Amino acid sequence: MVKGIFKEWVPEWLIKLILFSSLMPSMVLFFLPGANTNVTAGFYGAQPSDVQFLIILFYAGFVGFYVLERRFFLYFPIKQYYIIFNLLQLLNCFLMYSITDISWVYGLRFFQGMLFASAVNLSISMIFSRLKSDRAKEVSYAVFFGMLLCSSPFNTFVTAEFIDSFNFDQLYLYAALSFVPGLLLIMLSMRSIRHIRPYPLFSLDWASCIFYSLVIVSFGYLMVYGQEVYWFNDQHMLIILGGGLALLILFIVRQMVLRRVYVHLAIFKNRNFLLGLLILYMMYIERFSLTISNQYLVQVIQLDPIHLSYIQWFNIAGIVAGVLGSLYWMLGQRPVKWIWISGYCCLLLFHQWMFFSFEGQGNDVHFWIPLVLHGLGVGLIMVPTILFCITSVSPQLGASAAAVCLAIRYLGYTSSIGLQNFFKLFEYAQHQQVFRDQTEVGNPLFREYLQQESVSILQHGLQYKEHTAALKLVAERVKIQSFVRYAMDYYEIMSMISISILLLILISPSLKSMYKKLGKNRISPA
Repeated sequence: MVKGIFKEWVPEWLIKLILFSSLMPSMVLFFLPGANTNVTAGFYGAQPSDVQFLIILFYAGFVGFYVLERRFFLYFPIKQYYIIFNLLQLLNCFLMYSITDISWVYGLRFFQGMLFASAVNLSISMIFSRLKSDRAKEVSYAVFFGMLLCSSPFNTFVTAEFIDSFNFDQLYLYAALSFVPGLLLIMLSMRSIRHIRPYPLFSLDWASCIFYSLVIVSFGYLMVYGQEVYWFNDQHMLIILGGGLALLILFIVRQMVLRRVYVHLAIFKNRNFLLGLLILYMMYIERFSLTISNQYLVQVIQLDPIHLSYIQWFNIAGIVAGVLGSLYWMLGQRPVKWIWISGYCCLLLFHQWMFFSFEGQGNDVHFWIPLVLHGLGVGLIMVPTILFCITSVSPQLGASAAAVCLAIRYLGYTSSIGLQNFFKLFEYAQHQQVFRDQTEVGNPLFREYLQQESVSILQHGLQYKEHTAALKLVAERVKIQSFVRYAMDYYEIMSMISISILLLILISPSLKSMYKKLGKNRISPA
């Protein structure tokens, strides 16, 4: 479809540079608000939960618009389409730079996610077109999802120095400027031609898109803010839940009566497809458990954001190795079952390693191996699982299967936020209360410990209110120990999930049939 789209003088290396330069800025925008949550919250005068919701809105825009975007892809010439969404992204970033009211930023983030859907479909299709072999699908999906998995730790590395040196709003100004080189290269090197007849933009199913988007946004809202207000004790949460369920029912009924459906619900009748969705969903929950490790390195080990960004390279190295390993096994047509087992064994080992490493003090040099293991596990599971899900259904349902896989990844991410918020606000508070009960003045062991700390403070030079200083030190240690216990509880649950999934995979059949169907399924608009 897109052969000959570049001019003759453009070398192959420059074509690849153009494709990556048009995609990478959008990927950096994905997790940009979460690069330093405290800085983002402080800039907008918001809460850390509001920053989580900013990321969720970007993801929701990506998920909700993904299906409808294919119609725009088939209508516009490729060069014109590139120029349109790059200009829109540039404008959106400039608005984010100019606006400080978070109420407006919510809408802009959702629109950024919609534009990201355009970048994803177009970039994957262009990668397909550059590969001549019958392995194009495996390679292009490995390249794209490898970049997507690396986007969060890479974004932390890229933005850490900027956040430390510039005002937060300037990040969006630089993000806007990052779209300019790719845009100029596209305008200079691409032909303005069209290889297929345009599919007219009539009967666009905006109603289904809106229902679908509102359902996933409402779920994300519940996961972010639910625990703060003790879930459904708050009437506001009940309204969100009721509205989300009503919209979900309307969406399902609409798909049953429409001739041209938004998502084919028949894909949910396939048992292998459902198994793949479960594997993907649980992997995404475990993927974002890395957030707690990062919090531990910051709060307990006392790493600053810049040094935390450096250590993320071990995770990136693991992801790259995992994606390349899964690609090698897929090209060798190894049963996906054993790729899954290898990936979940790595995740289980990561969570167990960290479980026994969480202490009140430590050194960051001891944590590079588990970070590599985490990246390795995620990289091994991601691409084979998505391709397995897509090839589990008939070829004409491949687009719907890809859209549902995207929605499941979104649900896994938002569920991980909900779980972490629950453990942080409930389990953390419980542990803190237990520790406080043991540090009452009436406890003779605590009095003795407090006296030792006061003497130690006097010996180190503080000659004034040493008892008060000792109490503050004890309070800080209680806080650290409460966090450590909360992290251990969460990783214990993650380990149990890994073991359960491994047992489920072990009793499953070999699941090798995906490679026979892979060549028939259209998993890209191209």
